[in-house]
Amino acid sequence: MSYKEDIERGVELLQLCQKLQSEKDGIDRPELHVIDKTKTLDQFARDISKSATWMSSLYKLVPMMDDLAKLGRKLESEGKIRVDYGDDYSEAALNYLLEQNGLKETPRV
Repeated sequence: MSYKEDIERGVELLQLCQKLQSEKDGIDRPELHVIDKTKTLDQFARDISKSATWMSSLYKLVPMMDDLAKLGRKLESEGKIRVDYGDDYSEAALNYLLEQNGLKETPRV
């Protein structure tokens, strides 16, 4: 399964969660990303909507993380960064770029 399919499945599960909760408590909530003033937009519906929005942000973030990981492996091969066991190439690459551009201080040991 691709990451896109996983994201879609996550959003589907959130929709199902809202549907089941609505049936259980008898509240008619709008479907995700639908404005329907005849339905109840309570805190639960807002939380589900916010979670689906965060889940959907992964469509953009996962490819960025993959690109940063590629960059991290390249920077490591050039000796510009050191990635230890358990460290993350994408995080190391981003930290390197931020430090090189004066946007993050180098941690002092």
